[in-house]
Amino acid sequence: MSQSQMQEITCPKCGKKQFFRVWDSINTMEDPRLKEAVRNDEAFSFHCGDCGASAVLHYNFIYHEPAEKLFIVCSADGADYTAMKETLTAEDNAFKSYTKRIVLSHNAFKEKLLIFDAGFNDKIVEVMKSGIYANVEAHYKDKGIDEIFFATNEEGEHGFLLRGHGEMLAAVEFDKALYDALLEKALETIDALSPADVIIDTEWAQAMVCLLYTSDAADDLIGV
Repeated sequence: MSQSQMQEITCPKCGKKQFFRVWDSINTMEDPRLKEAVRNDEAFSFHCGDCGASAVLHYNFIYHEPAEKLFIVCSADGADYTAMKETLTAEDNAFKSYTKRIVLSHNAFKEKLLIFDAGFNDKIVEVMKSGIYANVEAHYKDKGIDEIFFATNEEGEHGFLLRGHGEMLAAVEFDKALYDALLEKALETIDALSPADVIIDTEWAQAMVCLLYTSDAADDLIGV
């Protein structure tokens, strides 16, 4: 079930103390309104009743979307998630048929939702991002790009945003043909190599690419 608590926080602008609802867990079947509130950040938005300031607050929570069999643990402050990881990867875990993920930032959580809402496999998307990172490292290292995020614009077009020092520096179109090719030729091998992985991020993708090109699937991936 969804669980929340009221916490007293200090407005970052005027310094007045305010009460803010913090969600410990969100279940979109029990609280359907929260599905959109999570996506537009209203579930995490603080509004000061004194000065009118607004801010999106990042904190730890669990997101459960039963209809899509999606379970995401957001460890936004870097808190120890070892126990939760052990629970999610246990052989008899209650969410065995689910897509289970642990993300380490609010932005990573929002990106996962965008990927899954678009109907894409996040493992394939992360492998695609690793290719963009490699290209950036080889040809645009001086640009200071340190983050790449999957994004969808208002027209429903997908792409990747390249950021550096907290600012957007460039954008790359989403190569659907490449995605489809990787999905067809690599996903089965990727799943076999990472059956219990729940942290699917840049570091995971870089390691996975190395494994792919030393696996039996390497011949199929040449030219992709």
